Amino acid sequence: MSRKYSIGDVARKLNMTTRTIRFYDQKNLVKPESIGENGYRYYGEEQIQRLELINYLRGLNFSIKQIKQLLNDQKGSDSLLLLFQKQIEENDAQIADLKQKQTQLRHLAKTIATRKIDADGLTDIAKIMKKETRLTNLRRKMWLSIATMLVLIFGLTAFLTKYYYDQVEYICPNCGTKFIPAMTTFIFSAHTPKFRRLACPHCHQKSYCLEIAR
Repeated sequence: MSRKYSIGDVARKLNMTTRTIRFYDQKNLVKPESIGENGYRYYGEEQIQRLELINYLRGLNFSIKQIKQLLNDQKGSDSLLLLFQKQIEENDAQIADLKQKQTQLRHLAKTIATRKIDADGLTDIAKIMKKETRLTNLRRKMWLSIATMLVLIFGLTAFLTKYYYDQVEYICPNCGTKFIPAMTTFIFSAHTPKFRRLACPHCHQKSYCLEIAR
């Protein structure tokens, strides 16, 4: 016969409070194996393992609703994996938010330290925080705009380079051969407005070749 544990024994065994265990019972997450005539709750090993899982998931910030869905789902590890992935995304968002708040707090601390705000001037803190938030948002928008412009400039440069490359070819001054160099060679070779230093594929001489339209 398997051993039964009172709610107090379970609480001590799992380092939980009896109030928490009763709360999980109310939420239908884990029910006692039996209830004695005296009204005492008794738990078996299966319920203890279930409580351990719930306690672990709660420590990872999973909600009661999420845990209930997982425990009632028959798909097992697949559901657990999806739940973990969703929680990771939520944690990443919270970490990003906390980092932003940390940055704002550091700026605020520096501002207060330089201004030496006393007790009478504490009402100014809200104004300072609002200004810091606006400044942070302005900086973020500025860097986003710069990044967008750089992407557009890079894309336009690549397009124009490819277009120009498709329009020209070169004449070797040594043997007169007309040829089209590889794209990478075309981009990285030294050049002047009318000549580009290339190796001729026919005579293999490297010299400044005349650029002409195809």
